[in-house]
Amino acid sequence: MKVMVCGKGGVGKTVLTVLLAEALSEKYKTYIVDSDESNILLPKLLGVPPPKPLVEYVGGKAEEEEFERREPDIAKALARAGQGVRLSLLPDEYISYSAEGIGLVTIGKVREYGEGCACPFNILTRILLKNLVLEESEVVLVDTDAGIEHVGRRVEETVDGVLAVVDPTAESLRSALLLRDIVSKLGKGFWVVANKITPRTWALISREAGRLGLRIDGVVRFDDDVFESTLLGGRLRYKTALDDVKSLAKTLKLL
Repeated sequence: MKVMVCGKGGVGKTVLTVLLAEALSEKYKTYIVDSDESNILLPKLLGVPPPKPLVEYVGGKAEEEEFERREPDIAKALARAGQGVRLSLLPDEYISYSAEGIGLVTIGKVREYGEGCACPFNILTRILLKNLVLEESEVVLVDTDAGIEHVGRRVEETVDGVLAVVDPTAESLRSALLLRDIVSKLGKGFWVVANKITPRTWALISREAGRLGLRIDGVVRFDDDVFESTLLGGRLRYKTALDDVKSLAKTLKLL
């Protein structure tokens, strides 16, 4: 199964991706594809060295039109003869593994002034996911960039489902509504998880979601240890968050 984790900036997509990967790794061989071109915290939260960006494996960043034109060649470059594109077969420097066996692949990062937009990274993400061959016991989680840039690049068509993360803000709920409408037309699975929730904010966000006709499938409570570890930039720590995510995974029939 391939699942995208989406939402507006700041809702906690990266943290939720790591927590979900830890939950799923108890049952499946789990991979994270980091397609966020700006956030560099994911390897630290996972406790692994940053892998070499996959964009370098296919010859480096190019204009988006060039990437679109080269899609068959890029897919061929990523594949192993007779075995298709498999994350487990990437060279060691392009994938890092956590203590739990979670594999991390990074698409690419914008780091130079004037290097251009991040569009080619979304195109490379789509090419990778479209051609990816998964074993029965493998799950791939995609930590996306903030907002809906990936929608414009048709990344959603390559996955089985989209998990929209919302926090106690009106903007995040509106973004989830837009994603729901797009994903439903594609016939993909769609779920909403409310993150960083306190009893007071739950009363508000559940009311507003109901008013908008948006179903919330799971809740992850505000966790002081998560807050502190993301502030300090180290290995992700938690008290209640992982238990909440495990409950979410069971609700979504992922566990």
